[in-house]
Amino acid sequence: MTWQEYLDSRRTESEQELLDFLRIPSISALPAHAADVHRAGEWVAARLSRAGMQNVELMETGGHPVVYADWLHAEDKPTILIYGHFDTQPVDPIELWDNPPFEPVIRERRVYARGASDDKGNMFAPILALDALLKTTEKLPINVKCFFEGQEEIGSPTLPAFIAANREKLACDFVVSADGGQWEEDQPALAIAFKGLCAVQIDVTGPAYDVHSGGYGGAIQNPIHALVSLLDSMRGKDGHILIEGFYERVRPLSAEDRAQIAAVPFNETTYKTKLGIDDVFGEAGYTTLERAWGRPTLELNGIWGGFQGEGTKTVLPSKAHAKITAALLQIRSQGKLSRRSQPTCNATRHPASRSKSMCLKVAPIPT
Repeated sequence: MTWQEYLDSRRTESEQELLDFLRIPSISALPAHAADVHRAGEWVAARLSRAGMQNVELMETGGHPVVYADWLHAEDKPTILIYGHFDTQPVDPIELWDNPPFEPVIRERRVYARGASDDKGNMFAPILALDALLKTTEKLPINVKCFFEGQEEIGSPTLPAFIAANREKLACDFVVSADGGQWEEDQPALAIAFKGLCAVQIDVTGPAYDVHSGGYGGAIQNPIHALVSLLDSMRGKDGHILIEGFYERVRPLSAEDRAQIAAVPFNETTYKTKLGIDDVFGEAGYTTLERAWGRPTLELNGIWGGFQGEGTKTVLPSKAHAKITAALLQIRSQGKLSRRSQPTCNATRHPASRSKSMCLKVAPIPT
């Protein structure tokens, strides 16, 4: 039996395995689901063992666990490390789901569930490939290590120290990431670089407690108004980021960069139709793909404050909040960066918050 025949013969069984994997609510951001993340790691470790991988371990990291496995019997061949993650994003807003997010369904040969494409389905594929090769040939053409983690969706906060402590175990010639997707159903994609990420939360505080808008409106600053004014000042109507120094060290796109991006098949009409939008938006002077791939971005990920329930409530809130992420690009070198350098967060007080009755706090979010 060939490896392809083996995969074909087990297609239904493999689909059921994936659905079982997707039923584990391994949300790494929520402490209430920490045990589920661990259970997902146990599932992955057990599946790697059944595939025939060796030295399978569920390794503690000081946070959510890592699953390691290897097969190292291809003499004089390179070693690859396959990366993936078994944790998922939260499911909010739950009312927008057509089915419960951890009760997977198959419609028109597509699996719908939280984590189906990011990244449980994707990381399951190389496990199936390893299984097929080891079951049909009893060997692999190269040496393979697996590194599947449970904290990617929260920025892998404990992994730098863990990787440093396990440098020899994880040593390899190159890494293949199973955390990604295809460009189209019949068009694969090979990603060769990614943007970095910086995340912050802004908390604006006004009065010591919520007050009645009828009695205090117009007399004191409203934290939501102040926050909205602050956020609006960060980006111009043309999509250009207005934060001082934001573009200062960004390496501009070269003519070669732009030519390579332009060579990627892309239909903007299809893009807009799929998203249900009338037009694209972004920094002037760049194409849609150049904006998405070759320029830094600043996006609001969440904003809240005051009354959120149905109906109305005449409240002037005490606090308002926003979460922001900036996708960052390669920067021009300006001197040496110490490996021990720690991320910092600098904030300039905005005019909207320059009041003795207002307090502005900007705190980095681990990524």
